[in-house]
Amino acid sequence: MPSTLVRFDDFHVYGASAPEWRQCYRQISCGEMHSALLELHLGQTQLFRKTLSQRVQQQGCLPAGRICVAVLAQGAGATGPARVQGRAFGAQSLLMLRGGQDFVIHRPAGLTLQAVSFDAAAFDAFLAQQADVAALRAVIGRGLAEVPAAVLAQLHRVLSALPWNPAPLWPDPAVAAMPSMAEAVVMAAVVHALRAGGAVPRRGLSSHVLVSECQRLTLARVHAPPSIEELCTRLRASRRTLQDSFRTVAGTTPVDYLRALRLNLVREALHGTRSGEVDIGEIAVHAGFSQLSHFARRYRRLFGELPSQTLRAEALGRRGRVV
Repeated sequence: MPSTLVRFDDFHVYGASAPEWRQCYRQISCGEMHSALLELHLGQTQLFRKTLSQRVQQQGCLPAGRICVAVLAQGAGATGPARVQGRAFGAQSLLMLRGGQDFVIHRPAGLTLQAVSFDAAAFDAFLAQQADVAALRAVIGRGLAEVPAAVLAQLHRVLSALPWNPAPLWPDPAVAAMPSMAEAVVMAAVVHALRAGGAVPRRGLSSHVLVSECQRLTLARVHAPPSIEELCTRLRASRRTLQDSFRTVAGTTPVDYLRALRLNLVREALHGTRSGEVDIGEIAVHAGFSQLSHFARRYRRLFGELPSQTLRAEALGRRGRVV
């Protein structure tokens, strides 16, 4: 079975193309989004390379029966640190997710993330062949590890050799046409990185919890969102603590972040409905925007387009393409 490479130019379309991941990408920083999303299939293994030009909150759930490992791409031109499950995720970090596990990633603008998703049974069988299988499983169970740069560089070399471009880049072109061989090479590189993985301090989790709770409370009453003062009272946190938490986790203020979430809800609704099916103003009011002129201005500032210019369901389609 030959490898297959699919390219997506729209991150909303990409999220919709894999419903089993239940992924949602919500743009936080202002400006037109430019994205490059590549998905490579090698037998039962999937590889992903994603770059988003704006700050984004990405959340989803790893499908059952899968195990996923992710790293930042080398030389990624991000504008700030990333955070996964509230913990710092940097150039030497290795993220591990297991099937059925929810995840939240706060991606700074320009971040390029590379991920590998294995069939869990196949990967576990590969682990079982290792003499230190118990230690390797313990590293996976921690969810996040720090890997020495020299070791991580070897994993990057394997990932960069994959055919992200139309022409295979493996040293031996025949390997690219043999998923079983390619899968074994990638698994071995991942296990080598896991073997060197060290524990990561759990700093920043309280900030993550505060941001998550503010998001939950806002989305639970999105038509009449709580004020910052109300959030502070309900969460027993000072305004300064809330401000610092949002700066740490999301790189912005509570007001801008929570408003961006509601604007993303409007955009998602526009993507999911046909022209004339639901009025834009009705969607905006449901998302807590009662003054439509202010809403349109804020929408354009965030996404670089007016709500009337956002593609509706009939025009959006599935714009991923095999290359």
